[in-house]
Amino acid sequence: MEQKAELWDLYTKDREKTGKTHQRGLPMPENYYHLAIHVCIFNSKNQLLIQQRQPFKEGWPNMWDVTVGGSAVAGDSSTQAAERELYEELGIKLDLSRERPFFTMNFSYGFDDFYIVEQDIDLSKLRLQPEEVRKVRWADRDEVIKLQAQGIMIPYWFIDRLFEIRGSYDRQGERIHRIHTGYAGFAHLESWLNFTEIIKQDFPGMDSEEAMNSYCGMVVRHMKQGTAVYAADGRMIIGVLLFAKEESRIMCLAVHPEYRRQQVASRMLQLMLKKLDPAKEITVETFREGDPKGAAARQFYCSIGFVPGQNGMHEGYPVQEFLYRRDHRAGESG
Repeated sequence: MEQKAELWDLYTKDREKTGKTHQRGLPMPENYYHLAIHVCIFNSKNQLLIQQRQPFKEGWPNMWDVTVGGSAVAGDSSTQAAERELYEELGIKLDLSRERPFFTMNFSYGFDDFYIVEQDIDLSKLRLQPEEVRKVRWADRDEVIKLQAQGIMIPYWFIDRLFEIRGSYDRQGERIHRIHTGYAGFAHLESWLNFTEIIKQDFPGMDSEEAMNSYCGMVVRHMKQGTAVYAADGRMIIGVLLFAKEESRIMCLAVHPEYRRQQVASRMLQLMLKKLDPAKEITVETFREGDPKGAAARQFYCSIGFVPGQNGMHEGYPVQEFLYRRDHRAGESG
């Protein structure tokens, strides 16, 4: 029985359907594009399910590939194509109707949607399509990179980044913040100073080059003393804290605007408290009541146990001292 020709929907460069179709295997018409998909299934161990293509298959024969890939046939949506390829090649039934591609790669004649899915799958229960798939296995990041280096896996240039993406974004494509804190060293200095450029308008006297140079010197001194605390999302500094150990004084505390109200300041304070004398009160200067710049800072300090103290001046700017009673603990805001 003669096999029915596979037809693809044709799209414009803006990914709008034209209402025309194209037969697979024939040269693509100029200025028209078609839709392809790839699905990358990871298990809870952050291993990628990969397949080995049959040696007689056209295009990358006998090579290892991501979980499945293929072209959308006429009438397929992107998710329908992904579901169909999973079932046809591996016998996996997944409902992807609420999923969106994690990213799309443009190639010469089309758009390639990549889906990243987490699913612990029993390989013994898979049904491999003999015309397409030779075998399957789980592989971690190092194994995948090794297969590419050996020349037996399709050379996707971004393959190692798939493992990072999987752990950095949720199923809706929203970035997952992986915030960590620590005592800063010289390796953090450049990111620290770049962060300072973002928040310096919130601090009196930081608007000149001379002031920034002085601040840089202060940061370096605190790094040497072990009294510089950072918070980072990946490699990017998103919070800073400088403190004077002997005086039990906070010299500088700031959080990136995009990361406020996520416990960042509180986590840095907890790290600072480990180095301070519990018998001493902690002091910090912030904006006076009624200063619009200081509303958030004052609210935060009050929420974790600081109480207002004396008014003063800093770099010619009116400020107020706050004191932290050691019978409280650095808290639940910030």
